[in-house]
Amino acid sequence: LVMEPLVATKLRGDYRTGKRVNMKRIIGYIASGYRKDKIWLRRTKPAKRDYRVLIAVDDSESMQNGKAGDMALRALATLANGMSQLEIGQLG
Repeated sequence: LVMEPLVATKLRGDYRTGKRVNMKRIIGYIASGYRKDKIWLRRTKPAKRDYRVLIAVDDSESMQNGKAGDMALRALATLANGMSQLEIGQLG
């Protein structure tokens, strides 16, 4: 099971400190006599994550003889149903 996050975090908001300056707020900052100092952007956590999920199932003779193959397929179906209910990524 490999889960790779696909959605990156973005710089957002109007904060007093941060990583980058919001250029749209600079003119208002200067015009206010340097009082409206919420001109910085910060990285925010994404509200929604998108994952690409890859699941590998062994399809060899040894899995079929011990009836482990049926159990693996049932587990795969249960995992796929749970992921679809939680709306987690794309199953491939």
